[in-house]
Amino acid sequence: MKKNLLYSLYALLFLVVSFLSYCFFPLLSYNASKEPARIFIKDRNWIIITDKANEYGYKKSIKIDFKSRFVSDLIKIEDKNYYHHFWIDLFSKLWAIKSNVLYGKVVAGWSTITEQYIKNKYFKDSKRTYLQKSREAFLSVYFSLFQRESPKYEGEGLESKEIILSNYLNNVYLWNNLYWVWSAMKVYFWKADLNDLSEEEITLLISLIHNPGIETLEDKDFRQYLTKTQNKLWYTFDRTIYKLNKKVNIDKFPIVTKKVIEELTHPWIPSLILGKEATSLQNNNSINNIVEDLKVSIDAKLQEYAQETLNKTLASLKWKNVTNWAIFAINPKTKQVLIYQASRDFYSKEIDWQVDVIQSLRQPGSTMKPFLYLMALQNGANPDDLLLDLNNKLNSFQEWKTYISNNYSLNEYWLIRLKKALWNSLNNASVRLASELWLNKVFDFYKEYWFQLPESADYYWYSLVLWNPSIKLSDLVRSYSKLIPNPNWPPPNPLLGKAGEQEQVEQDDLETEQAKFLLYDILSDSDNRDLSFWVNSIMNTSIAQAVKTGTSSDFRDNVIVSYHPDFVIGIWVGNNDNSSMIGVTWITGAWYIWHNTIEKAIELWYIKNRKIELPKWIEQSEYCLDEQCFRKKLVYKKTWKKYYSRILDARFSSKDLYEKLNSDEVDRLKDFQMYLEE
Repeated sequence: MKKNLLYSLYALLFLVVSFLSYCFFPLLSYNASKEPARIFIKDRNWIIITDKANEYGYKKSIKIDFKSRFVSDLIKIEDKNYYHHFWIDLFSKLWAIKSNVLYGKVVAGWSTITEQYIKNKYFKDSKRTYLQKSREAFLSVYFSLFQRESPKYEGEGLESKEIILSNYLNNVYLWNNLYWVWSAMKVYFWKADLNDLSEEEITLLISLIHNPGIETLEDKDFRQYLTKTQNKLWYTFDRTIYKLNKKVNIDKFPIVTKKVIEELTHPWIPSLILGKEATSLQNNNSINNIVEDLKVSIDAKLQEYAQETLNKTLASLKWKNVTNWAIFAINPKTKQVLIYQASRDFYSKEIDWQVDVIQSLRQPGSTMKPFLYLMALQNGANPDDLLLDLNNKLNSFQEWKTYISNNYSLNEYWLIRLKKALWNSLNNASVRLASELWLNKVFDFYKEYWFQLPESADYYWYSLVLWNPSIKLSDLVRSYSKLIPNPNWPPPNPLLGKAGEQEQVEQDDLETEQAKFLLYDILSDSDNRDLSFWVNSIMNTSIAQAVKTGTSSDFRDNVIVSYHPDFVIGIWVGNNDNSSMIGVTWITGAWYIWHNTIEKAIELWYIKNRKIELPKWIEQSEYCLDEQCFRKKLVYKKTWKKYYSRILDARFSSKDLYEKLNSDEVDRLKDFQMYLEE
């Protein structure tokens, strides 16, 4: 007897544990990110750029007026004893079971509002069985006793019944992918206050709660329930609403929306466009935490204009096998992202849709050259120093292979000023300069400017300064932001009595600022573009920008980057599949997009006409271009520098050379009737 009793107790314990596991497992495995949510984002100027549902529905929670007619009518229909029973209504359940037995089918369930809340939140797809109803009833009591957290928008001081009622109303489904009555009445009736709802609107919303799966308002079952509800509430209105509005999703920039969600829900992802919001919101790993006042750094007007310009350009280049583009712009002072256009069409599978080109590895082409020339300027070079531009055969760092350099135009310019060599992207001069500076040191210098170079210098060899490394557009733009000169750096002053080591640090930093100023002047001066772009070209803007273009090998990537103390931008055109474009170069690809976007940024006051003051120990002086000094050019240089060459007379002095030439190079110059004077 005792043995049978023990077995019975074990069996009972097993059933209890099984039932508790059956009840609590959905709570423990519940994924809050799959709750219905409203994704609502504004740009930096409070323009709505995203207002849509996530894939699970559209919900916005606000404070509920529990004394409103809607709430009282809802309780009359759904749970008339709500404020009087203990979370479950036993008498009503017994009546429902009796009715179901008499009719031989389910004709009544009589769930309380608490049970409906449990069902709506945790068991949307569960079948309606007596066991399921038992689980909902048990969890209703559990929630009422232990789950007392107030809804987000309700604040303190709510009674337990009001907490459950508020949670219920914040999770109830009202057709058309809408959750909670506020979302529904805002979309359907353009009303934001429960007390403004008419009798017909109240009846309609209550009927939708009970019939969420209808196709139209003219479904037979829905019309019958609507009439039944109207009679129960003693309303006498004549029906006027036969059709409801659909919720229109606003998503102007899908990739921006996707990026915001990633940054909010994954704290380990670096914040690009959230800015200050990221500090307080990135720790909340639920999309439901995207709140009403979330503002991102994007400028919608600037982004839309850039997108329109990009699409026009892409249409004109379609015959050249150009299918995609990307544009990334930041404020270099705050590091806030102003434009984030990462693909032509977020929804197009033809271009590998949803691919974020801004974060994809692409070849930057000649846009890497300014960093090489900055290194030279930091190492004693001046913008008007002479560089050698001849085809070169150089060590490729690979056995039995020699690297041969050629300019894009296949021309040789023999001796050319540094500033002309840089802006016209002369490969010969750049490779020769890299050889002079030592390629390993150039490699290390690139890394100082945030270039991600996973391989060694020997792997890239001289293509390091031309096109070979693959980097992200976002990283390239950030690297360029480090090139902006800061002319306010103070010169070292021995009278201050600082330690020699500190003085050396200040001296090094001052030389860096001098080099940045000289580089900025080179890249913003249209006179330096004459060989490739002409003096009056599309590269000129109403406020000058320091700008550099680049095209990778086999025309796979066309890039343009510009920087200004207020604005840094990078633009890429090409193909996601890395296929080659047809003859698209710096002047036929991204230039039109860049010019128009810069002018729009100027119009919107993102770029101001500010003068960059001369750093200490940089002077502007006249450079005589001919022997009689009839033609002069104002140039920037370090104070000790004096030029002896007369460019227009084809007279060149070895004193003006930055590089040391070997005897073979001197002989090659003589073959071109170019003799260096001592």
